[in-house]
Amino acid sequence: MLEELYNVISDSYKQMNREFNTPLSEITEETKLKDLDMDSVSFVVIMMNIEDKMNVRLNVDSSSAFQTVGDVLNAIKTAKN
Repeated sequence: MLEELYNVISDSYKQMNREFNTPLSEITEETKLKDLDMDSVSFVVIMMNIEDKMNVRLNVDSSSAFQTVGDVLNAIKTAKN
């Protein structure tokens, strides 16, 4: 699922005409979203794309609920169950 999430993030950055140069091999569940240059605007775009491309509905009360890649993965897993 990490690779699928990585592809959504990478595609989202391309949509926003932004560079995303972090290789998948450097991303773990402990990777902080801020280390991926994810600001509040890109966070919203990425969450919308995750919902669309991964066919889930995420319960996003605030971006502060998601600090790491693992937080996002756990939300996706919960939404798929």
